[in-house]
Amino acid sequence: MEFEFWWLLIIPLVFALGWVAARLDQKQAMAEAKAMPKSYFRGVNFLLSEQPDRAVDAFLEAAQIDTETAELHFALANLFRKRGEIDRAIRLHQFLQDRTDLAEHQRHQATYELGVDFLRAGILDRAETAFKSLTQSRLASKAARQLLELYELEKEWEKAIAQADILRDLGAPIPSRDLAHFYCELAELCISRKEGGRAADLLQKALEVQPDNVRCSLMLGELALSRNQLQQAVAHWRSAEKQNPWYLPLIGEHLWKAYEQQGDIEGGLKALEEYCTHYPSIDLLKVWFAALLDHRGADEAYLKFRTEVRRMPSLLGLDRLLEAQLSQAQDDDKVQDLKLIRELMSRHTTRLSRFRCHSCGFQAKKFYWQCPGCAQWDAMIPRRVEELDFYPVSERPAERVKS
Repeated sequence: MEFEFWWLLIIPLVFALGWVAARLDQKQAMAEAKAMPKSYFRGVNFLLSEQPDRAVDAFLEAAQIDTETAELHFALANLFRKRGEIDRAIRLHQFLQDRTDLAEHQRHQATYELGVDFLRAGILDRAETAFKSLTQSRLASKAARQLLELYELEKEWEKAIAQADILRDLGAPIPSRDLAHFYCELAELCISRKEGGRAADLLQKALEVQPDNVRCSLMLGELALSRNQLQQAVAHWRSAEKQNPWYLPLIGEHLWKAYEQQGDIEGGLKALEEYCTHYPSIDLLKVWFAALLDHRGADEAYLKFRTEVRRMPSLLGLDRLLEAQLSQAQDDDKVQDLKLIRELMSRHTTRLSRFRCHSCGFQAKKFYWQCPGCAQWDAMIPRRVEELDFYPVSERPAERVKS
Protein backbone atom coordinates (compact mmCIF):
# COMPACT_ATOMS: atom_id res chain seq x y z
CA MET A 1 0.00 0.00 0.00
CA GLU A 2 1.42 3.42 -1.03
CA PHE A 3 1.83 6.25 1.48
CA GLU A 4 -0.37 9.28 0.87
CA PHE A 5 0.97 12.69 2.01
CA TRP A 6 -2.49 13.98 2.90
CA TRP A 7 -2.61 11.43 5.73
CA LEU A 8 -0.27 13.73 7.63
CA LEU A 9 -3.12 16.21 7.93
CA ILE A 10 -5.08 13.79 10.14
CA ILE A 11 -2.78 14.20 13.17
CA PRO A 12 -3.09 18.00 13.57
CA LEU A 13 -6.78 17.75 12.78
CA VAL A 14 -7.30 15.34 15.67
CA PHE A 15 -5.39 17.60 18.06
CA ALA A 16 -7.40 20.57 16.92
CA LEU A 17 -10.70 18.77 17.52
CA GLY A 18 -9.53 17.72 21.00
CA TRP A 19 -8.55 21.29 21.86
CA VAL A 20 -11.93 22.62 20.71
CA ALA A 21 -13.79 19.96 22.76
CA ALA A 22 -11.75 20.81 25.86
CA ARG A 23 -12.53 24.52 25.45
CA LEU A 24 -16.23 23.78 25.07
CA ASP A 25 -16.21 21.65 28.24
CA GLN A 26 -14.38 24.38 30.12
CA LYS A 27 -16.86 27.02 29.00
CA GLN A 28 -19.77 24.79 29.98
CA ALA A 29 -18.28 24.17 33.44
CA MET A 30 -17.70 27.91 33.92
CA ALA A 31 -21.25 28.64 32.81
CA GLU A 32 -22.63 26.08 35.26
CA ALA A 33 -20.49 27.52 38.05
CA LYS A 34 -21.74 31.04 37.27
CA ALA A 35 -25.32 29.77 37.17
CA MET A 36 -24.97 28.10 40.56
CA PRO A 37 -26.28 30.34 43.36
CA LYS A 38 -23.70 32.12 45.48
CA SER A 39 -25.55 30.88 48.56
CA TYR A 40 -24.50 27.34 47.64
CA PHE A 41 -20.82 28.26 47.90
CA ARG A 42 -21.50 30.14 51.14
CA GLY A 43 -23.10 26.97 52.50
CA VAL A 44 -20.02 24.92 51.59
CA ASN A 45 -17.79 27.47 53.31
CA PHE A 46 -19.95 27.41 56.42
CA LEU A 47 -19.72 23.60 56.51
CA LEU A 48 -15.95 23.72 56.16
CA SER A 49 -15.75 26.28 58.96
CA GLU A 50 -17.97 24.09 61.17
CA GLN A 51 -20.98 26.41 61.20
CA PRO A 52 -23.76 23.92 60.32
CA ASP A 53 -26.67 26.19 61.28
CA ARG A 54 -25.57 28.94 58.91
CA ALA A 55 -24.80 26.30 56.29
CA VAL A 56 -28.39 25.03 56.46
CA ASP A 57 -29.71 28.58 55.98
CA ALA A 58 -27.47 29.06 52.95
CA PHE A 59 -28.48 25.76 51.36
CA LEU A 60 -32.16 26.53 51.90
CA GLU A 61 -31.63 29.85 50.14
CA ALA A 62 -29.89 28.04 47.28
CA ALA A 63 -32.81 25.64 46.99
CA GLN A 64 -35.26 28.52 46.64
CA ILE A 65 -33.18 29.92 43.77
CA ASP A 66 -32.32 26.63 42.03
CA THR A 67 -34.89 23.83 42.07
CA GLU A 68 -32.32 21.34 40.75
CA THR A 69 -30.60 21.13 44.16
CA ALA A 70 -33.22 18.81 45.75
CA GLU A 71 -30.95 15.76 45.64
CA LEU A 72 -28.21 17.79 47.31
CA HIS A 73 -30.54 18.64 50.17
CA PHE A 74 -31.64 15.02 50.55
CA ALA A 75 -27.98 14.01 50.83
CA LEU A 76 -27.21 16.82 53.26
CA ALA A 77 -30.20 16.02 55.48
CA ASN A 78 -29.25 12.33 55.61
CA LEU A 79 -25.72 13.33 56.55
CA PHE A 80 -27.07 15.39 59.45
CA ARG A 81 -29.22 12.45 60.57
CA LYS A 82 -26.27 10.06 60.54
CA ARG A 83 -24.32 12.53 62.66
CA GLY A 84 -27.19 12.62 65.15
CA GLU A 85 -28.22 16.19 64.29
CA ILE A 86 -31.86 15.22 63.87
CA ASP A 87 -33.24 18.75 64.27
CA ARG A 88 -31.29 19.96 61.23
CA ALA A 89 -32.36 16.91 59.21
CA ILE A 90 -36.00 17.60 60.10
CA ARG A 91 -35.64 21.22 59.05
CA LEU A 92 -34.27 20.29 55.62
CA HIS A 93 -36.79 17.53 54.97
CA GLN A 94 -39.71 19.77 56.03
CA PHE A 95 -38.47 22.43 53.62
CA LEU A 96 -38.37 19.87 50.79
CA GLN A 97 -41.80 18.52 51.70
CA ASP A 98 -43.34 22.01 51.54
CA ARG A 99 -41.91 22.83 48.11
CA THR A 100 -44.65 22.86 45.48
CA ASP A 101 -42.26 22.73 42.52
CA LEU A 102 -40.92 19.24 43.35
CA ALA A 103 -42.07 16.13 41.52
CA GLU A 104 -44.56 13.97 43.39
CA HIS A 105 -42.06 11.16 43.98
CA GLN A 106 -39.61 13.66 45.49
CA ARG A 107 -42.25 15.00 47.90
CA HIS A 108 -43.10 11.43 48.90
CA GLN A 109 -39.41 10.78 49.50
CA ALA A 110 -39.20 13.92 51.65
CA THR A 111 -42.23 12.76 53.67
CA TYR A 112 -40.68 9.33 54.19
CA GLU A 113 -37.33 10.78 55.28
CA LEU A 114 -39.15 13.18 57.61
CA GLY A 115 -40.96 10.22 59.18
CA VAL A 116 -37.61 8.51 59.75
CA ASP A 117 -36.30 11.71 61.36
CA PHE A 118 -39.29 11.86 63.71
CA LEU A 119 -38.88 8.17 64.56
CA ARG A 120 -35.20 8.64 65.43
CA ALA A 121 -36.08 11.72 67.48
CA GLY A 122 -38.77 9.84 69.42
CA ILE A 123 -41.62 11.99 68.05
CA LEU A 124 -43.65 8.89 67.37
CA ASP A 125 -47.08 10.40 66.67
CA ARG A 126 -45.73 12.61 63.88
CA ALA A 127 -43.68 9.73 62.51
CA GLU A 128 -46.81 7.57 62.38
CA THR A 129 -48.73 10.31 60.55
CA ALA A 130 -45.94 10.69 57.98
CA PHE A 131 -45.69 6.98 57.23
CA LYS A 132 -49.46 6.47 57.07
CA SER A 133 -49.72 9.23 54.44
CA LEU A 134 -47.61 7.10 52.09
CA THR A 135 -49.87 4.02 51.99
CA GLN A 136 -50.87 4.72 48.36
CA SER A 137 -47.40 5.72 47.14
CA ARG A 138 -44.62 3.61 45.72
CA LEU A 139 -42.92 3.92 49.11
CA ALA A 140 -45.80 2.05 50.78
CA SER A 141 -43.71 -1.05 51.56
CA LYS A 142 -40.84 0.94 53.13
CA ALA A 143 -43.27 3.07 55.12
CA ALA A 144 -45.12 -0.04 56.34
CA ARG A 145 -41.87 -1.53 57.63
CA GLN A 146 -41.09 1.68 59.49
CA LEU A 147 -44.58 1.58 61.02
CA LEU A 148 -43.88 -1.96 62.20
CA GLU A 149 -40.69 -0.74 63.88
CA LEU A 150 -42.63 2.14 65.43
CA TYR A 151 -45.36 -0.10 66.90
CA GLU A 152 -42.71 -2.46 68.22
CA LEU A 153 -40.97 0.48 69.87
CA GLU A 154 -44.27 1.59 71.43
CA LYS A 155 -45.00 -2.02 72.48
CA GLU A 156 -48.32 -1.84 70.63
CA TRP A 157 -48.29 -5.56 69.91
CA GLU A 158 -51.76 -5.83 68.36
CA LYS A 159 -50.92 -3.03 65.94
CA ALA A 160 -47.55 -4.66 65.23
CA ILE A 161 -49.24 -7.98 64.35
CA ALA A 162 -51.74 -6.18 62.09
CA GLN A 163 -48.90 -4.24 60.47
CA ALA A 164 -47.04 -7.48 59.81
CA ASP A 165 -50.11 -8.69 57.88
CA ILE A 166 -50.06 -5.48 55.83
CA LEU A 167 -46.40 -5.97 55.04
CA ARG A 168 -47.06 -9.53 53.96
CA ASP A 169 -49.83 -8.33 51.64
CA LEU A 170 -47.34 -5.89 50.12
CA GLY A 171 -45.01 -8.80 49.37
CA ALA A 172 -42.38 -7.87 51.96
CA PRO A 173 -40.75 -10.67 54.01
CA ILE A 174 -41.65 -10.86 57.70
CA PRO A 175 -39.27 -12.65 60.10
CA SER A 176 -41.32 -15.43 61.70
CA ARG A 177 -39.22 -15.07 64.85
CA ASP A 178 -40.29 -11.44 65.34
CA LEU A 179 -43.96 -12.17 64.72
CA ALA A 180 -43.90 -15.10 67.17
CA HIS A 181 -42.51 -12.80 69.87
CA PHE A 182 -45.23 -10.25 69.16
CA TYR A 183 -47.78 -12.96 70.02
CA CYS A 184 -45.75 -13.90 73.12
CA GLU A 185 -45.63 -10.30 74.31
CA LEU A 186 -49.38 -10.00 73.86
CA ALA A 187 -49.82 -13.29 75.73
CA GLU A 188 -47.72 -11.91 78.61
CA LEU A 189 -50.15 -9.01 78.90
CA CYS A 190 -53.11 -11.42 78.90
CA ILE A 191 -51.52 -13.52 81.66
CA SER A 192 -51.03 -10.39 83.77
CA ARG A 193 -54.76 -9.67 83.33
CA LYS A 194 -55.69 -13.24 84.32
CA GLU A 195 -56.86 -14.01 80.77
CA GLY A 196 -55.28 -17.44 80.57
CA GLY A 197 -57.52 -18.76 77.80
CA ARG A 198 -56.70 -15.95 75.39
CA ALA A 199 -53.02 -16.19 76.31
CA ALA A 200 -53.01 -19.90 75.39
CA ASP A 201 -54.62 -19.12 72.01
CA LEU A 202 -52.03 -16.46 71.28
CA LEU A 203 -49.19 -18.82 72.19
CA GLN A 204 -50.57 -21.47 69.86
CA LYS A 205 -50.59 -18.88 67.07
CA ALA A 206 -46.97 -18.09 67.91
CA LEU A 207 -46.07 -21.77 67.57
CA GLU A 208 -47.84 -21.89 64.21
CA VAL A 209 -45.66 -19.01 63.06
CA GLN A 210 -42.44 -20.40 64.56
CA PRO A 211 -42.71 -24.03 65.77
CA ASP A 212 -39.30 -23.99 67.48
CA ASN A 213 -39.97 -20.93 69.63
CA VAL A 214 -38.77 -21.90 73.12
CA ARG A 215 -40.46 -18.94 74.75
CA CYS A 216 -43.88 -20.33 73.74
CA SER A 217 -43.12 -23.68 75.37
CA LEU A 218 -41.91 -21.96 78.54
CA MET A 219 -45.05 -19.83 78.78
CA LEU A 220 -47.40 -22.72 77.95
CA GLY A 221 -45.72 -24.70 80.71
CA GLU A 222 -46.24 -21.86 83.17
CA LEU A 223 -49.90 -21.63 82.19
CA ALA A 224 -50.34 -25.38 82.72
CA LEU A 225 -48.56 -25.16 86.08
CA SER A 226 -50.86 -22.34 87.19
CA ARG A 227 -53.82 -24.63 86.42
CA ASN A 228 -52.15 -27.50 88.34
CA GLN A 229 -51.77 -29.48 85.08
CA LEU A 230 -48.37 -30.76 86.09
CA GLN A 231 -47.87 -33.43 83.42
CA GLN A 232 -48.76 -30.99 80.66
CA ALA A 233 -46.38 -28.43 82.13
CA VAL A 234 -43.54 -30.98 82.15
CA ALA A 235 -44.37 -32.00 78.57
CA HIS A 236 -44.18 -28.40 77.38
CA TRP A 237 -40.86 -27.80 79.10
CA ARG A 238 -39.32 -31.09 77.98
CA SER A 239 -40.22 -30.20 74.39
CA ALA A 240 -37.83 -27.26 74.62
CA GLU A 241 -34.89 -29.66 74.23
CA LYS A 242 -36.05 -30.45 70.70
CA GLN A 243 -36.67 -26.79 69.91
CA ASN A 244 -33.38 -25.34 71.13
CA PRO A 245 -31.66 -26.89 74.16
CA TRP A 246 -29.40 -23.89 74.74
CA TYR A 247 -32.45 -22.24 76.32
CA LEU A 248 -32.87 -25.01 78.92
CA PRO A 249 -31.37 -22.87 81.74
CA LEU A 250 -34.55 -20.76 81.56
CA ILE A 251 -36.63 -23.89 82.12
CA GLY A 252 -34.64 -25.86 84.70
CA GLU A 253 -36.12 -24.30 87.83
CA HIS A 254 -39.72 -24.50 86.55
CA LEU A 255 -39.21 -28.07 85.40
CA TRP A 256 -37.91 -29.19 88.78
CA LYS A 257 -40.79 -27.48 90.57
CA ALA A 258 -43.31 -29.41 88.44
CA TYR A 259 -41.57 -32.76 89.04
CA GLU A 260 -41.37 -32.02 92.75
CA GLN A 261 -45.07 -31.16 92.99
CA GLN A 262 -45.89 -34.42 91.21
CA GLY A 263 -43.80 -36.32 93.72
CA ASP A 264 -41.57 -37.64 90.92
CA ILE A 265 -38.29 -36.74 92.58
CA GLU A 266 -36.24 -39.39 90.77
CA GLY A 267 -37.61 -38.35 87.37
CA GLY A 268 -36.81 -34.71 88.05
CA LEU A 269 -33.26 -35.42 89.26
CA LYS A 270 -32.62 -37.64 86.23
CA ALA A 271 -33.87 -34.97 83.83
CA LEU A 272 -31.66 -32.31 85.41
CA GLU A 273 -28.64 -34.62 85.37
CA GLU A 274 -29.17 -35.35 81.66
CA TYR A 275 -29.42 -31.67 80.85
CA CYS A 276 -26.33 -30.77 82.87
CA THR A 277 -24.37 -33.56 81.18
CA HIS A 278 -25.34 -32.82 77.59
CA TYR A 279 -25.90 -29.04 77.75
CA PRO A 280 -23.63 -27.73 80.54
CA SER A 281 -24.78 -24.54 82.21
CA ILE A 282 -23.96 -22.98 85.56
CA ASP A 283 -27.63 -22.04 86.01
CA LEU A 284 -28.82 -25.61 85.39
CA LEU A 285 -26.08 -26.88 87.70
CA LYS A 286 -27.31 -24.63 90.51
CA VAL A 287 -30.85 -25.99 90.16
CA TRP A 288 -29.58 -29.59 90.15
CA PHE A 289 -27.34 -28.96 93.18
CA ALA A 290 -30.22 -27.45 95.19
CA ALA A 291 -32.44 -30.41 94.28
CA LEU A 292 -29.75 -32.92 95.30
CA LEU A 293 -29.12 -31.03 98.52
CA ASP A 294 -32.80 -31.29 99.48
CA HIS A 295 -33.35 -34.93 98.55
CA ARG A 296 -29.95 -36.70 98.49
CA GLY A 297 -27.99 -34.87 101.16
CA ALA A 298 -25.01 -32.55 101.22
CA ASP A 299 -22.33 -35.18 100.53
CA GLU A 300 -23.81 -36.45 97.25
CA ALA A 301 -24.81 -32.94 96.15
CA TYR A 302 -21.29 -31.62 96.71
CA LEU A 303 -19.71 -34.64 94.99
CA LYS A 304 -21.88 -34.25 91.88
CA PHE A 305 -21.28 -30.50 91.81
CA ARG A 306 -17.51 -30.90 92.09
CA THR A 307 -17.46 -33.52 89.32
CA GLU A 308 -19.31 -31.23 86.93
CA VAL A 309 -17.09 -28.22 87.72
CA ARG A 310 -13.98 -30.33 87.12
CA ARG A 311 -15.42 -31.55 83.83
CA MET A 312 -16.22 -28.01 82.63
CA PRO A 313 -13.94 -25.68 84.65
CA SER A 314 -14.98 -22.03 85.04
CA LEU A 315 -14.57 -19.28 87.59
CA LEU A 316 -18.34 -19.08 88.00
CA GLY A 317 -18.44 -22.80 88.72
CA LEU A 318 -15.55 -22.54 91.14
CA ASP A 319 -17.25 -19.64 92.92
CA ARG A 320 -20.42 -21.73 93.38
CA LEU A 321 -18.32 -24.71 94.46
CA LEU A 322 -16.64 -22.64 97.17
CA GLU A 323 -20.04 -21.38 98.26
CA ALA A 324 -21.29 -24.96 98.58
CA GLN A 325 -18.17 -26.03 100.46
CA LEU A 326 -18.36 -23.13 102.88
CA SER A 327 -22.01 -23.84 103.66
CA GLN A 328 -20.99 -27.24 105.07
CA ALA A 329 -17.70 -26.30 106.75
CA GLN A 330 -17.01 -25.59 110.41
CA ASP A 331 -16.01 -22.02 111.15
CA ASP A 332 -12.23 -21.81 111.75
CA ASP A 333 -9.19 -19.97 110.39
CA LYS A 334 -9.12 -22.05 107.19
CA VAL A 335 -12.77 -21.34 106.56
CA GLN A 336 -12.14 -17.63 107.06
CA ASP A 337 -9.38 -17.81 104.45
CA LEU A 338 -11.71 -19.58 102.03
CA LYS A 339 -14.37 -16.95 102.63
CA LEU A 340 -11.85 -14.23 101.79
CA ILE A 341 -10.86 -16.05 98.58
CA ARG A 342 -14.47 -16.50 97.63
CA GLU A 343 -15.26 -12.85 98.34
CA LEU A 344 -12.41 -11.68 96.12
CA MET A 345 -13.45 -14.12 93.40
CA SER A 346 -17.08 -12.99 93.55
CA ARG A 347 -16.03 -9.42 92.81
CA HIS A 348 -14.42 -10.66 89.61
CA THR A 349 -17.11 -13.12 88.57
CA THR A 350 -19.87 -10.50 88.80
CA ARG A 351 -19.02 -9.22 85.33
CA LEU A 352 -18.63 -12.78 84.03
CA SER A 353 -22.16 -13.72 85.06
CA ARG A 354 -23.83 -11.30 82.64
CA PHE A 355 -25.73 -12.21 79.50
CA ARG A 356 -24.41 -10.90 76.18
CA CYS A 357 -26.05 -10.10 72.85
CA HIS A 358 -24.27 -11.92 70.03
CA SER A 359 -25.36 -9.19 67.59
CA CYS A 360 -24.29 -5.90 69.21
CA GLY A 361 -22.36 -7.08 72.29
CA PHE A 362 -24.75 -5.48 74.81
CA GLN A 363 -24.41 -7.05 78.29
CA ALA A 364 -27.01 -7.25 81.04
CA LYS A 365 -27.47 -8.95 84.41
CA LYS A 366 -30.96 -10.00 83.33
CA PHE A 367 -31.87 -12.16 80.34
CA TYR A 368 -33.95 -10.42 77.66
CA TRP A 369 -35.78 -12.00 74.75
CA GLN A 370 -35.25 -8.74 72.85
CA CYS A 371 -31.86 -7.10 73.18
CA PRO A 372 -32.22 -3.59 74.70
CA GLY A 373 -29.19 -2.50 72.69
CA CYS A 374 -30.05 -3.46 69.10
CA ALA A 375 -33.73 -4.48 69.54
CA GLN A 376 -33.15 -7.88 67.89
CA TRP A 377 -35.16 -10.85 69.12
CA ASP A 378 -33.40 -13.99 70.37
CA ALA A 379 -30.05 -12.21 70.11
CA MET A 380 -29.15 -13.25 73.67
CA ILE A 381 -28.41 -16.87 74.50
CA PRO A 382 -29.07 -17.71 78.17
CA ARG A 383 -25.45 -18.58 78.80
CA ARG A 384 -23.21 -16.42 80.97
CA VAL A 385 -20.41 -14.40 79.36
CA GLU A 386 -17.71 -16.66 80.76
CA GLU A 387 -19.45 -19.78 79.48
CA LEU A 388 -19.73 -18.30 75.99
CA ASP A 389 -16.07 -17.23 76.00
CA PHE A 390 -14.67 -20.55 77.19
CA TYR A 391 -17.27 -22.90 75.73
CA PRO A 392 -18.79 -21.25 72.62
CA VAL A 393 -22.17 -22.61 71.56
CA SER A 394 -23.54 -22.90 68.07
CA GLU A 395 -26.96 -21.44 67.29
CA ARG A 396 -28.42 -24.93 67.42
CA PRO A 397 -26.48 -27.91 68.85
CA ALA A 398 -26.60 -31.32 67.29
CA GLU A 399 -29.43 -33.50 68.53
CA ARG A 400 -28.20 -36.01 71.07
CA VAL A 401 -28.90 -39.70 70.75
CA LYS A 402 -31.52 -40.98 73.16
CA SER A 403 -30.39 -43.89 75.30
